[in-house]
Amino acid sequence: MIEKLFHIRRKTMQTKEVLKNQLLAKVLPFWLSQQDNTNGGFYGKLSIDLETDPLAPKGGVMMSRFLWTFSHSYNVLKEPEYKLAADHAYHFMTEALWDNKYGGIYWLVDAEGKPLNPIKHVYAQSFAIYGLSEYAKIDPASDALEYAKKLYNLIEENAYNPSTLGYEEEFDQKWKQKSLSQVASQNPEVRYTTNTHLHLLEAYTNLYTIWPNEALLKKIQHLLTLFITHIFHPAGYCQQEFDQNWTSIISGVSYGHDIETAWLLDETLDCCKVDEDLDKTVRKMTSELAAYCYEKGLDENGWMVNHGDGPRLDKTKVWWVEAEAVIGFYHAFQQSGNSNYRNAALNLVQLIQQKFVDHRPGSEWYSRLDEDNQLLSVLRKNGTTEENISDSWKGPYHTVRFYVEMIKRLEEK
Repeated sequence: MIEKLFHIRRKTMQTKEVLKNQLLAKVLPFWLSQQDNTNGGFYGKLSIDLETDPLAPKGGVMMSRFLWTFSHSYNVLKEPEYKLAADHAYHFMTEALWDNKYGGIYWLVDAEGKPLNPIKHVYAQSFAIYGLSEYAKIDPASDALEYAKKLYNLIEENAYNPSTLGYEEEFDQKWKQKSLSQVASQNPEVRYTTNTHLHLLEAYTNLYTIWPNEALLKKIQHLLTLFITHIFHPAGYCQQEFDQNWTSIISGVSYGHDIETAWLLDETLDCCKVDEDLDKTVRKMTSELAAYCYEKGLDENGWMVNHGDGPRLDKTKVWWVEAEAVIGFYHAFQQSGNSNYRNAALNLVQLIQQKFVDHRPGSEWYSRLDEDNQLLSVLRKNGTTEENISDSWKGPYHTVRFYVEMIKRLEEK
């Protein structure tokens, strides 16, 4: 027994060192290299051939994720270059992405920072709050917290619907509600998505850690309640899209979102002192989510599949799904002591090293594998969707957080 424990401990420490070295020597340097020192922000696209497109548009979501990434990295690692990158991201957000007339951040700007798609989406505003509140932790003298509060107020004034208890998701530049064109599927009946409400909760949680406001805490508790009453299915998974009555209108399970939800909601509970009964109910729900993902979402090799709908599985492997699965399963192990979760997480770390980490100099992770675990990135000639190393959806948020979270967790007893 002692020998087995020693072996587990040694493997854990070896994994931690691999991840730490990779974060410091490869992953963070890669994202630093994407800084656009001519037009501000970070380049909007780096192709699979490692060719930068200096004219690619820049998304509000991704620029916010850069802000969070380098703010958090500096907060954890204290390297001055990360603070400089966070400063760079903050200036682009407040000078180019911020709408000085109507408030909020734009969905998309061009390479120079001029608005291309000025809609206001709660998903993008949420990531802006997430990034700004993290930046406020490393630069309290800045106006970052005030910007984050402004976004919170804009969301509560324009998006919260007291009749349905949900948050409307998409608006034009002047904050007039419009039909969904981003984040959700193209089903015209979709009114609310789990994805947007999850990341709004994530943003409010991070804001609360630096601004413990009582009204904000009530909104956090409300969002947690939505997960219990409308989003979570008793079978053990989250429903993903809903009509105006919170009736689920799309079938199937998004395993990446579910395992991410499992650990993010627990993080909210750890950061925010919510009602005791609510805390207990949410923790029960998150443990059931992790169990469902473990039982239904892993293939024969231990990869987490993308989507399931009854017996039909989409066995595409997506970079962010695998990153979140590692954190989620290891978190479930820490909460339950069930070694199956730890083994699943550490096995996934090894699979990621073999298939997703792009070992070419000047690169980071590939984006997707097909059902046969072959890179979709090299199958573009066969008509598949273009894959990039970096673009408006593939950025540093999931991968850097994966490294930071796992290094921290693997150090814990």
